[in-house]
Amino acid sequence: MRRVSALALTLPVLATLAILAASATAGPPGKWTQITHAHNGARANLGLARGKDGTLHTLWAGPARAPFTAIYDTAITPAGAVGKPRAVVSGWNSVQPPAAVAASNGSIHVLVSGQKVNSNTDPFAGLNEVVGPGAWKLGGQAFGRYQITVPSNADVGAALLRNGQLATVWRTATTLLFQTGVDPSTQPQNITPPGLAESPVIAVDRRTGDAVIAYRHAASGAGFFRRVAPSLGAPQAMPGERSGAPSIAARDGGGVYSAYTPDGGSVVLLRYGAKPKRVPVPQGTRVLTAGVAAGPEGRLWVFYGNEQSTYVTRSSKAVSGFEPVQAFKSPPGTVQYFRLEGEGSAGPLDLFADVTIDGGKKDGSYQTHVLPKLSLTVSKQALGSKVRITVRVLDAGDPIVGASVTGLPGGRKTTDARGSVVVSVPAGTRLALTGAKAGYVAASGRATA
Repeated sequence: MRRVSALALTLPVLATLAILAASATAGPPGKWTQITHAHNGARANLGLARGKDGTLHTLWAGPARAPFTAIYDTAITPAGAVGKPRAVVSGWNSVQPPAAVAASNGSIHVLVSGQKVNSNTDPFAGLNEVVGPGAWKLGGQAFGRYQITVPSNADVGAALLRNGQLATVWRTATTLLFQTGVDPSTQPQNITPPGLAESPVIAVDRRTGDAVIAYRHAASGAGFFRRVAPSLGAPQAMPGERSGAPSIAARDGGGVYSAYTPDGGSVVLLRYGAKPKRVPVPQGTRVLTAGVAAGPEGRLWVFYGNEQSTYVTRSSKAVSGFEPVQAFKSPPGTVQYFRLEGEGSAGPLDLFADVTIDGGKKDGSYQTHVLPKLSLTVSKQALGSKVRITVRVLDAGDPIVGASVTGLPGGRKTTDARGSVVVSVPAGTRLALTGAKAGYVAASGRATA
């Protein structure tokens, strides 16, 4: 009688079938390159925006430690190679760490809180839009003035509305403000909650068009979501979020998400308006901080870690599962591990760790490049003296079409629309399998038919 079973006969066999990852073709993650020369504590230290050509523009305040006098753009290629920094604005009296967004026409919009000259009549004292890349163009006048607040010394977040307008949220002094567009004559909206707020970030839901912020409630230390456009909604608590500075990402296909650790040993992914979802974390891992970034096709990158180790995984298209967790060393010499930021819209993740190393020139944000990670499943069907073997190559449970599978009789095979390769082999045949595709970390493992 024909018998169908999974290839999981004993616990040791199961261990070999939980397919192991091979090294990435673009080089292993954990090779860190210093970008900035100062950290920003738990708050965002970078503006990240990817151009149409795949170049990631990494905007930061420098040139060294505060007080900062310039904003720089460090371009990173789609393969993760880091270029030399180029000044966006320089010679200012003061600037703060910037925010950045990419427009549909390929332009990069940088939001700079600063003051060009030390004067009460400086037209650039406030929030400034700078448009590039290449020949960066500074707007004619700052925006964001509100009563006695100081928008030239603000903690800024920015996103792009579906109509192409900038949506900016910032905290200055004790006030949390929101504005659409960059018109200096527009009066910002005061959205300060009772108990005050800090460390705001913003994203726009790609399905509904709603602009949603996340922030830390100053009085309680808890994290909150809040819709700010097209109308102001009620704050929504993030259960257990006390990181000090929430992360935020808008997912392709809809939804605004944050990732955080509620207890220092686990990580959750929370969609605005929904319940937390557990993210895989290796047993015994100490989690100091976590973050999230949008990937392509509805996927989300989630990352977390501590001074010694950094961990990364990526979700399926429907956010119903996750890739195997990748672990690598944090920047060498790290003694304080504040925040992780990332950009993964092109597929791979450019990950940034904001750390303290020596209390001087080695402190700052460090970049590493991470490829998504494949997995393999193997099943068998007994056919008399032979066994039909089905090998599937998956990305967080989603089938990978056109992947290469080696280690089967007859040489290299290519996966079909189900991510599968099917062959028949004599019973008892031992197989050493590898599934690979360009742009991924390969998966490999052993099985016996």
